[in-house]
Amino acid sequence: MRKVLSVICQVIAGFFFYMVSMLAFMSGFPAMGKAAMLAGFSVPAFIALAIALALTGLRNWKKDTGVMLLSMSAFNGFVILTMACMLASEEFRKLVPADSFAMFGAYFVGALVLAAFAALGWILFKSGGGMAEQGPAGA
Repeated sequence: MRKVLSVICQVIAGFFFYMVSMLAFMSGFPAMGKAAMLAGFSVPAFIALAIALALTGLRNWKKDTGVMLLSMSAFNGFVILTMACMLASEEFRKLVPADSFAMFGAYFVGALVLAAFAALGWILFKSGGGMAEQGPAGA
């Protein structure tokens, strides 16, 4: 039951980190306002992650956190690629108003945040060790 709750908390943390990386692409906000918004979504992400890691007794915390960050980064990249492909379609552009995606213009900051999450996830995953840390029979 603890593992199930841990996975649920990991998913919640991944969602909030996903929101942080998506909000990083938003433009038109003052720098302090954007930083406060990103920090506001980071707090519940870290709380959910801390609960998830505490439920597993901090075993394999690097690997678990790395997998969550890599999964979130891959999903975010998939969403961005999907939206780019949809915007390339003439039919889709006719269906949505011209300025629908105007607020997502901070490509450099968004790409930087997404790359940082992916790099941190990769580093944590690679330094997390193998299956030997789990003990006998994956206990």
